[in-house]
Amino acid sequence: MEFVEYTIGELALEVKTGKTPPTSNPEYFEGEIPWIGPSDLKGQKLAEDSERKISDVALEDKKAFLYQSGTVLISTIGDIGKTAIVKKPVASNQQLTGILVNEEIILPELFYYWIRLNKRVLENKANTSVLSMLNNKLIKRIRVVFPKDFEDQYKVVGRLNRIQELIDKRVETIQLLDEYIRSAFFEIFGDPVTNSKGFKQLSLSHKKFKITSGITPSRKNESYFSGNIPWAKSTDMKGEVIKNTEETISDLAIQKTNAKIFPKDSVLIAMYGQGKTRGNVGLLDINSSCNQACAVIFPNDLVTPHYLFSQLKYSYDYLRSIGKGGNQNNLSLETLKRVKINIPPSSFQERYSSLFHKIHSQQRINNQSLEILEIFFKATLQNAFSPESQINEEEVFESLLQTFTKEDLKQGERLKHLLKWIDCKEPRFSQLESYDLAWERLRELLEDGSIEQILDENEIKLKVVE
Repeated sequence: MEFVEYTIGELALEVKTGKTPPTSNPEYFEGEIPWIGPSDLKGQKLAEDSERKISDVALEDKKAFLYQSGTVLISTIGDIGKTAIVKKPVASNQQLTGILVNEEIILPELFYYWIRLNKRVLENKANTSVLSMLNNKLIKRIRVVFPKDFEDQYKVVGRLNRIQELIDKRVETIQLLDEYIRSAFFEIFGDPVTNSKGFKQLSLSHKKFKITSGITPSRKNESYFSGNIPWAKSTDMKGEVIKNTEETISDLAIQKTNAKIFPKDSVLIAMYGQGKTRGNVGLLDINSSCNQACAVIFPNDLVTPHYLFSQLKYSYDYLRSIGKGGNQNNLSLETLKRVKINIPPSSFQERYSSLFHKIHSQQRINNQSLEILEIFFKATLQNAFSPESQINEEEVFESLLQTFTKEDLKQGERLKHLLKWIDCKEPRFSQLESYDLAWERLRELLEDGSIEQILDENEIKLKVVE
């Protein structure tokens, strides 16, 4: 394969950073227009939906805009390099930048995969003086190396699409499980903030609740961070069960500082942090220490850990709204102690905990599968952009069929591939839609004489005209 090099500025027809409409006007957020943020980019290829939505009013007042189909979204603040492709027009917040590439030079899908491969490059280019940030000027300077020939580009995309489709299915399944457990919570307990079912309430300052926070041992002493004791930070709070942490500390840190180990089933709340971190929660599935940015609520006999975790998780917006302290609006232990916890009957909580266990078990299996796929994807991605890469056209034929014209199919061994793949004795396509497309192509090729019908041992068969 012949490779070429362009800057993103040379490839881009448009580079635009998203907007956040003023939150002081609730009308801007009372619509159904997807408003994508970094948290909506979970490894899936297409950016189609979002947790938060905006309205037509936000667009009319020019407080937001829509990216057109084919735009590649990239997170450019905080966690740099998360990416997805716009399928139908969507908006985004200011943490994402959309790049519309010149399709006469590079396929949008190939550019998307290049971003996936080069996330570390984007991170290194970012301005990290205060907060990791990749502005439009820096983006346009980044150089992209990719196959020059469009047929080679299609082959690279075809190979990667096969794994990406499996990743997308896993992400979708995990999201559906999340939606199911949320729906079950609201059905059993109602809205946790308004206490719509009128359960008894107790504040976190009640004697039954024990709430504290962790500490950060001095980083000047490297031996404090050379152990294997989990040490959670606010960035570990992702509304999920915590089975491991980004960092660990040592027994020496526990002995020589005020760091403590908190028991499994404790619920952690991020009191401050960058972006949307503040107000996120986690449920410890391990004994773990934590830093001072995390509040810790110990297990007790009033509420099951799964119920308490879920009530706080689904009260995210409320928790963020009660923060104080200047620009960050941080939470504090004193603020959290005033939060009221609904106390449903134990039978309700036990029913929910049983369901939570079952769903979480399925999520764990899907997450493990997703991790394996991601490892395989990264290895394939690295190889796909190598000049020495040899891609067997047979392995990507289904994807190529989506983009090849009738004339493209007449080259090389492709017509033989087509007949082989639609032969009922050897089904190859993964989707019924691919069979429909293959038969449509076959009809066109029969009509122009590229393929003919022959009689072989009293059976009509198809043959490529030499």
